[in-house]
Amino acid sequence: MTVFLQSLGSWVAKTVTKLFSIPIGDEDTWSDIATKEFDANDKVHYALIYVLNDDDIARVIHHKSTYEIWTHLVVTHEGTSQFKRVKIDLLRS
Repeated sequence: MTVFLQSLGSWVAKTVTKLFSIPIGDEDTWSDIATKEFDANDKVHYALIYVLNDDDIARVIHHKSTYEIWTHLVVTHEGTSQFKRVKIDLLRS
């Protein structure tokens, strides 16, 4: 998935690594950077929703930021770091 996002552009690939908030005001008053971040967020949001199954979509559809979606999916499918440590400890014993 990361390679696909990188193919859409560097702004797009970075979107999943930082929290995004929709700029305040009319779109005409947004800075160039705010506009690029908004567009990148929309591209990744669309890409993620397009590739997810119905169960995952139901879990993340309420998130506005792709960072929030990505984080939710990582925790859902891989677990938190605390959960991973417990799992590793159980496998060792």
